[in-house]
Amino acid sequence: MSRIIDKPYFTYSAYSALTLGIQAKCSKCQGAGVVTADRDNAFFRCHGCGHQMTRDRTVYRYDVHNQCRNCGRYYRVEIQDEAKRRFPVLHVACPYCKTRMPGEVQRTAQSFSYAAEIRDGKEPYFGLELWFLSSFQGKPVWAVNREHLGYLIDYLSADLREKPFGFPRRTQADHLPTFMKTAKNRERIVKLLKKMQKG
Repeated sequence: MSRIIDKPYFTYSAYSALTLGIQAKCSKCQGAGVVTADRDNAFFRCHGCGHQMTRDRTVYRYDVHNQCRNCGRYYRVEIQDEAKRRFPVLHVACPYCKTRMPGEVQRTAQSFSYAAEIRDGKEPYFGLELWFLSSFQGKPVWAVNREHLGYLIDYLSADLREKPFGFPRRTQADHLPTFMKTAKNRERIVKLLKKMQKG
């Protein structure tokens, strides 16, 4: 009888880029690469062609601070439109009297972004397709890296699955969709995962 003790909830999430890395397809050569991250930036490096990307993880607030030349009041207007954020100066309306006047666009670091969830088989930092990605009955089956793939195979093929002692109620298996945990599908999904592991 095979037995597995489940892992903590965030072990294999998009947050894995900070510790284990996320394996993804290179947008240039479709080869295997890895997404990693530190506190400030996310990085991608292709193992095949050497293509590299870096992305700032800081969340910025863009706004125009000004004193209205008509009513004399100080105001701050936040710039929501991504395209307008690139300009050094914008004409904006005073929120009090609606007078339009030019103002310098200020960029202020607000916080650090935390990775969103993996959606549609793509990692959240650069939008690259995951390296370990397939489908089962039209539903995506994926792993963030080789360690995650090994966990999925072990978890789904185990006869006995236990929660780790002393951890909160939620575990890594709580991320798994119901169709993967359903007894009738497990054997076929394990075969699919093992095929991904060899390829």
